[in-house]
Amino acid sequence: MIFDSNVVIDMLGNRAPDYFHQRIADLGAASDLFVNEIIFAEISGNYASAQDVADLLNGFGLNTARLSLADCHRAGTAYRQYRRNGGVRTSILSDFLIGAQAANRGWPIVTRDRKGFATYFPEVDLIDPYIDTSKA
Repeated sequence: MIFDSNVVIDMLGNRAPDYFHQRIADLGAASDLFVNEIIFAEISGNYASAQDVADLLNGFGLNTARLSLADCHRAGTAYRQYRRNGGVRTSILSDFLIGAQAANRGWPIVTRDRKGFATYFPEVDLIDPYIDTSKA
């Protein structure tokens, strides 16, 4: 499964509730956890080096999975549909690259931003770590 940057940022901070951290631990026990170059870039601004970011991510059990050309192509076709649906050109491709990679590899996405992914990648399972499954 792949983690969206909004969840990685929450993992790095100290404001998430305890059940969030337990949910992340449960996901890690059940599956390999990934980020891609886009997510890596989105969280890198506060760190001195790429190695610092890589070490931090590895400490959370997050591995880096490179985007393939097929992932990039799928992102481009989804982005074209977004534009045809009236989406603004100023929107960047990052979520489309994340969604395409997840779709092509059969990975769920761990994210707080379900709407965009659900619209353009409906086959991808979306996991919101803020849903407390211990109370279900």
